[in-house]
Amino acid sequence: MFNTLFTSSTVASAFSQGDLANFITDTTNNWQYLLAALGWGVLISFVFMFCLRCLAGCIVWCSIFGLIFFFIGLGLLFLYNAGYLGAASGVATYVGVPSFSGTSANNAVYGWICIGLGCFFFLVTLCCCSRLRLAVAVCKSAGQFVASVCTSVLVPILQAIFAIIMWGGSLVVMVFLVSSAGFTANSGTYFSSIASYDDPNMIRFYVYVFFTLWTSAFIGAMTIFIIASACTMWYYSHGPDS
Repeated sequence: MFNTLFTSSTVASAFSQGDLANFITDTTNNWQYLLAALGWGVLISFVFMFCLRCLAGCIVWCSIFGLIFFFIGLGLLFLYNAGYLGAASGVATYVGVPSFSGTSANNAVYGWICIGLGCFFFLVTLCCCSRLRLAVAVCKSAGQFVASVCTSVLVPILQAIFAIIMWGGSLVVMVFLVSSAGFTANSGTYFSSIASYDDPNMIRFYVYVFFTLWTSAFIGAMTIFIIASACTMWYYSHGPDS
């Protein structure tokens, strides 16, 4: 394809070798697995949304404390490499604790910083406990909304379809407008350039790009509005204290 498109062997070889050629070859040979991974990702996202209905609190609190334990554990590893945990060196070596490069003083500084971050997040969690419980309740309501109004998951899918159709047609129009402008050949290069950016067709191209971006933003705003309004009507359709 590249040999046919480009008359210069230099350009053709540049496109048919290296990382770009490897990427095209890998995509061609493994497109089935890429589609399977995409479908699996969509399925997991749906399962996660439905799990929010019952496991929102578990997910939120496990994520928060997992982050705290991560920083504290990373800090202990740095302190171990700095020599602060010499008594446990045999056990740490046995389980394969990595040895970070750098001087002992640097590892000690990194260790105390990580432990300080873990303690800081723990204090923030204690201070914002009521707000976190409110966030958990909001996540549970979101999971109940998705489970009760299953058609809401079709809104972003339809948005993506509309966006793809719009951008596909818009790119064709953009290419037509640009190709209708005057071009001049450049000596010493393989590509030509636009003769004048004040060309009427280029002005039409600028206006069309602006309206394409505006329409894309409008579609995204409509998607957010539809989901937000549907969630609001569903939430306030319940009676008091339900």
